[in-house]
Amino acid sequence: MQHILVVDDEKNYLVVLSALLRDAGYKVSAVDNPFAALELLARESIALVLSDLKMPRMEGLEFYCRAQQEYGPLPFIILTAFATVETALDAMKAGVFDYLIKPFNNEEILLTVAKALDLSRLQSENASLKRQLELTRKGDLIGESLPIRQLLADIARVASARTSIMIMGESGSGKELVARMLHHASPRTDAPLVTVNCATFTETLLESELFGHERGAFTGAVDRKQGLLEVANGGTLFLDEIGEFSLNLQPKLLRVLQERRFRRVGGTVELETDVRLVAATNRDLRIMVEDGTFREDLYYRLNVVSLQVPPLRERGDDISLLAMSFLRRFAKELGREVSGIAPDALAAMQHYAWPGNVRELQNAMERGVLFCKGSVLQVDDLPEPIRPQDSSELLSVSSFPGTDKSLPELLDDVERQLIHQALVRARGVQAQAAQLLGISRSNLQYKLKKYQLL
Repeated sequence: MQHILVVDDEKNYLVVLSALLRDAGYKVSAVDNPFAALELLARESIALVLSDLKMPRMEGLEFYCRAQQEYGPLPFIILTAFATVETALDAMKAGVFDYLIKPFNNEEILLTVAKALDLSRLQSENASLKRQLELTRKGDLIGESLPIRQLLADIARVASARTSIMIMGESGSGKELVARMLHHASPRTDAPLVTVNCATFTETLLESELFGHERGAFTGAVDRKQGLLEVANGGTLFLDEIGEFSLNLQPKLLRVLQERRFRRVGGTVELETDVRLVAATNRDLRIMVEDGTFREDLYYRLNVVSLQVPPLRERGDDISLLAMSFLRRFAKELGREVSGIAPDALAAMQHYAWPGNVRELQNAMERGVLFCKGSVLQVDDLPEPIRPQDSSELLSVSSFPGTDKSLPELLDDVERQLIHQALVRARGVQAQAAQLLGISRSNLQYKLKKYQLL
């Protein structure tokens, strides 16, 4: 259900428009002033705004411009009882979708709303596809599995907005890489991307690092220091391990998000900053909120949009792509003539749980290239935890009598049979089958398509 926001200081129009749009099947939020509307835009995913032109304290066109600046492209329809050619031209030049006169015709309103939503959807899909293609071409996030394709699509959809982003995922899964992709796919790509790992600083040092300090603010502050909120102005500030942010500093970060203002440590002058905040964590902040170790209001301000980075164990089909990419990289860096991976080594990597995720795979490939004695990386070149307990037994699978299949083909057969059995036990319920197999539902759906079990 598409969500429409109606803004008008006249209660009668709010009631009439809300009823008309709800009867047409839309979800509707109605507010009587632009300031409340801006707050709602920060919390909700709005597809279209219908706004009055003449309102106290902030007129419709000013509200439109602020909404576009803070929340990205959003279709607007301006309504007014004081129509002039000049105001109509001003509205259309500013970029509003249409300009309608009060009292309005119900059919005209519904037709205009439908056209605006259709055009916005097409523009959004085209922009998303273009950004996704650009991101894929850069080769930053390597993979073709369903979870990665979904993550790429999500990055493309939210990259251009000013909205705060929360990136969640296990350690080593690639959260910083996602933050970098968000920045480079956004309009802020030419401005700085500043990364801070909150876990590496004490509370005092982190405050000074982010907000800066004035000379004499504390012992050792011999000069004024510019904070990273100033350095990142116009760009993106990535706060990694946000769960380590102390309770004492959380209100100051909340103020930056709400008012885009802050003071240096020991300072009295208020400074403004225009940063897009991206945070990441491998901890469950909802549990921290319940425990009282993380502020609920800050959690909701940070978590306007959340992106989940899948663990490597749910990206089994990407392991060979990642392994070959790392192999080529380290062969070049280390000056080694290693150009391939033996089937048994690849099979061992595909069946390892990867608790350290992509970072562990990267380290394993660097070690493998370093220890490889020939041009093809062997299973014995891998770190010990990744190797099968009996590599000779694993190798013998491919030479079973009566089959000429390779090891990967045999493993695919086994996986296909296990998935089929899980579906039978779950009576076709995919969520239950995924739970039996110990994989995510999205990963199961990918494998169902891969093995043509749908």
